[in-house]
Formats: sequence, C-alpha cells, structure tokens
Amino acid sequence: ISMTYLNKNLVWYTKWASSLCLIIGMALTSANLYPFNMYFQLTGIIGWLVVGMLWHDRSLIVLNTVGASIFISGIISSFL
Repeated sequence: ISMTYLNKNLVWYTKWASSLCLIIGMALTSANLYPFNMYFQLTGIIGWLVVGMLWHDRSLIVLNTVGASIFISGIISSFL
C-alpha cells in the first residue's frame, strides 16, 4: 500500500487512538477494573499491529501479535 496523504492521516489517527486506548487500559488496570482494562488494551494493541503492518515494522508486528494473543487468552479465560 502506498502511503498517500490520506493513508498517512489514517495511520496518524490510528496510532494516536490506539495509544489513548492503551493509556485508558493502563489506568483501568491500576484501578483494578478487570476485564475492562483488557478490552481497551487489546483494542490499542490491535491498532498498533495495523500500524506496524502498514509501516512494515517487524518489531511492532511481533510485539503486538504476542500482546494480542496474551490479551485474547486473558479475555477468554475471564469468561470461563
């Protein structure tokens, strides 16, 4: 995908919205609001995974794939 002006704006909004979700997730973790914290953190991680894929940044892809797997398993276990 070529990075047009529109794509750059979408990536910019995605990374900042994802960062905000991660910050909210951290705040919810400190307030011990489980499992809502994991929903926000998973949303932020998936957003950063998308950004990593668009940037072709392997470290972001690996980090956020592992993080998403961890949060998904935690969310599933919260239902059991």
